[in-house]
Amino acid sequence: MNICVASYNTRGLRVGHSDTDKSRRVVVDKLMERCDILCVQETFLAKQELDGLNSLHSNFHGAGESTTDLSAKVVRGRIPGGVATLWNKKYDQLVSVIRLGVDWAIGIELCCNDRKIIILNVYMPYECIFNEDEYLSRLAFIMSFIQDNSSTCIYVLGDMNADITDANSSFGNHLLQFCTDSGLILSSKVLLPNDSYTYISEAWHSTSWLDHCLCTVDAHDSIEIMKIEYDLATTDHIPFFVVLNTGTIPVLLPVDNGIDVEKINWSKISKQDLNRYVDHSDALLANIEVPNDALLCRDMNCKNVQHCKALCSLYEAIVESLSISSRPLYKPRKNLCIAKPGWKEYVEELHVEARNAFKKWAESGKSRHGPLFETKKSTNARFKCALRYIKRNENIMRSDSLAWKLQNNNVNDFWKEIKTINNCKISLPSNIDGVSGPDEISQLWRKHYCELLNCVKSNLFVVDNVEYNDDVVITSSEIHEAILKLRDNKACGPDHITAEHLKLASKKLCPLVAMCYTGFFVHGELPDSMLSVELVPVIKDKVGKLNSSDNYRPIALASVMSKVLETVVLCRLERYVLSTDNQFGFKRKHGTDLCIFALKEILDRYNKQNSTMFLCFIDASKAFDRVNHQKLFLKLIKSGVPGFLIRILVYWYSHQTMRVKWGRVTTAPFKVTNGVRQGGILSPFLFNVYMNDLSMILNACGTGCRVGDSLINHLMYADDLVIFSPYSAGIQQLLRLCTQYGVDFDIKYNPKKSKIMTIRSRDDKHSHFPDFYLSGTVLDVCTDITYLGHIIANDLSDDKDIYRQRRKLYVQANMLCRKFSMCSVPVKISLFRTYCTPLYTAYLWCRYKQDSIRKLTVAYNDSMRLLLRVPRDSSASHMFVSAGVPTCAAVLRNLMFRFMGRVSESKNDLIAVLANPRRSSVRFSSRLWNHWCTCLYVRH
Repeated sequence: MNICVASYNTRGLRVGHSDTDKSRRVVVDKLMERCDILCVQETFLAKQELDGLNSLHSNFHGAGESTTDLSAKVVRGRIPGGVATLWNKKYDQLVSVIRLGVDWAIGIELCCNDRKIIILNVYMPYECIFNEDEYLSRLAFIMSFIQDNSSTCIYVLGDMNADITDANSSFGNHLLQFCTDSGLILSSKVLLPNDSYTYISEAWHSTSWLDHCLCTVDAHDSIEIMKIEYDLATTDHIPFFVVLNTGTIPVLLPVDNGIDVEKINWSKISKQDLNRYVDHSDALLANIEVPNDALLCRDMNCKNVQHCKALCSLYEAIVESLSISSRPLYKPRKNLCIAKPGWKEYVEELHVEARNAFKKWAESGKSRHGPLFETKKSTNARFKCALRYIKRNENIMRSDSLAWKLQNNNVNDFWKEIKTINNCKISLPSNIDGVSGPDEISQLWRKHYCELLNCVKSNLFVVDNVEYNDDVVITSSEIHEAILKLRDNKACGPDHITAEHLKLASKKLCPLVAMCYTGFFVHGELPDSMLSVELVPVIKDKVGKLNSSDNYRPIALASVMSKVLETVVLCRLERYVLSTDNQFGFKRKHGTDLCIFALKEILDRYNKQNSTMFLCFIDASKAFDRVNHQKLFLKLIKSGVPGFLIRILVYWYSHQTMRVKWGRVTTAPFKVTNGVRQGGILSPFLFNVYMNDLSMILNACGTGCRVGDSLINHLMYADDLVIFSPYSAGIQQLLRLCTQYGVDFDIKYNPKKSKIMTIRSRDDKHSHFPDFYLSGTVLDVCTDITYLGHIIANDLSDDKDIYRQRRKLYVQANMLCRKFSMCSVPVKISLFRTYCTPLYTAYLWCRYKQDSIRKLTVAYNDSMRLLLRVPRDSSASHMFVSAGVPTCAAVLRNLMFRFMGRVSESKNDLIAVLANPRRSSVRFSSRLWNHWCTCLYVRH
């Protein structure tokens, strides 16, 4: 089915039926003859006139928003703004109006043949410097609406007041940057000629392209025709049409598809039930038959098959004991209702009375007269009255619930409820890459992951003649500490055992598990059930293409018992293997910000010395999934890791199986011969080991940046690698080393995503530099790049990163305002502190225009005003003091001070070289350190 949608800025919509009114809306009448849905902006209608939209045309109904209520004040002059959406009456059963609570946007949802689309009609402020913050705030509002909506097919049409044909248009640049950041497609720019225009200035007779259509990827793919109707240009604005083919829109499955039917809600279990679980597990664990011969065996090369079988049986008995003990705690999901605020206080007791009265009445023969019938009627009426009450007051009760939890320091329940409100589940599509049906799609995923995780050829690795080591023995306290590190309320593996099963079980559990795992270390084998992993594909970007397999990433659900063993193994591996200080990923007291700090300090130092710097940001495709197991184990042997640890890892990786779960369908298992499982406890450490030799090779090559007594030419954060050198020949040498390492160790680089950046000195502003190659492909040169979430520009300015943070603030504030507007002020303040004050890497800004930081401060203040519903012209200082929230400047100073402490205390040698005056003079000449001192210390 094709649907024609039109957008037009009317500059005043007449809803009357006089000849004058009809003559003034001739374009609107023509549009309604041609289209199915019409979005109009600048209607200039008051709220009292919006009902006239339903009588505007005999075949159309409509809904709108107005900026003015005539009953509230005396209006002088014309009514500004206003939007309205009209649709053909034949779609009445399919259309639902979406009110967004603002006067500049309105949406409709159209459901047709299991397909759902949303059309958002917006009117943005005209371009001037005073409207810039409001413009960014409205863009952020649109983004928060899209993120908050379960639909993945959304069209945003209207007068954007952004001329994308003018490079000097700040609003045009904001709109283009918004589309880039959000992943939306500016369909009008993609589908229409570059010389298009939708506005003719009556004063200057110039043209501008102000009206646009933004879409998610699925929505964009459904557009068959887009056309600007120049023949209807009777005023300054020109309408445009969009023809949608709803047949190409993905069909979505139910939202709850694939959710487990049964799940234990450990937070709702009473103390009495928990005590029963402890007692039951204690009894079952005490009755487990312990295989003494297998547990007492200390022959590291034991070949007794019965020992291995006995140990596996012991493991299965432990898991089964926990499972049986917890069965009384399970509640069928189908019998659970969605708990609404106020249910327990106002409804639950009346619901029980109504059910009991109904049962007695039904058992007596369902007579229509008598006391049982009257009791049934009265109890049912009271129940329904209470139910209507909590529905009407749901927002108030939810607000009171959050406020009570915050006031009573019930932190866990508070954030759990916040997460529930904040959650937006995405439905599964009915087809992926053209394949339809749950069974067929699950087989498609199985084939996809089976090929990916078996794409690297490696020989079978065998570990013989293992020697005994004191680390073989695992103590009960180690198991206890490993269990405490597990995170609560997480998805379980195939055995349906969660972290809470282990944490709340009998004290007999830890000694049994310790003996069992010690036996595994001695014999070098593990049970098959421990090595079974479920892969669940989840969507990466909801505004992307929902039917494309490239838009999904797998979540690996492993056994909780295997995570305990991973933690124990990791503690032992860390004693033997150390990665270079160039690697910042997955290390204690390290982080992305320290890595960015090191890079910026090196670049700043060489820039001050008037030296050109060459950088390459290297992207590796599926780096974790392409790890060669054989070569990984050889690296562990080279590092001096004991044989029993390598043997258990060899068995683990050679015998692990994976199966894909799509909705309620689970595929047959398949073997895995390469890759380390993303999300695993051991995986980041093993990946660092795998990449450590590359770091050592780069350090030994002799080219790079000399800082103090150290030579630095690269930084790594897991698989994010940046190499740099003050010489063009040096950067190419580093690229050759990376290319060769990729060939030797099956690392596949992506030259299209890898970028070169040149930070030129004053003398090299117009110099020509050669092309740089990675894996035989010429790399593109960029002027700025997002590295670990921070924008680095080739002029080293921080204005673009401040702009990024500014946009993010508006998005966060609008998201909070949309979802938590009903909450009390203390709750809103707590949410603001959590979501808006952690300004990521803001403490690394030192090169910026004062106007950039001023605009960030305005965004910070406006975000607080928006959330608390404070007028925009009110005092920001008074607002922050009253709320007990730090100002933007105070937040920045606090972040600087805390980060300075982290830098000073860091044990990383590279950070010490850059920050410790005993190692180098970088700190004294650093622009960043000077900026910190200026902001934090008072100079007399």
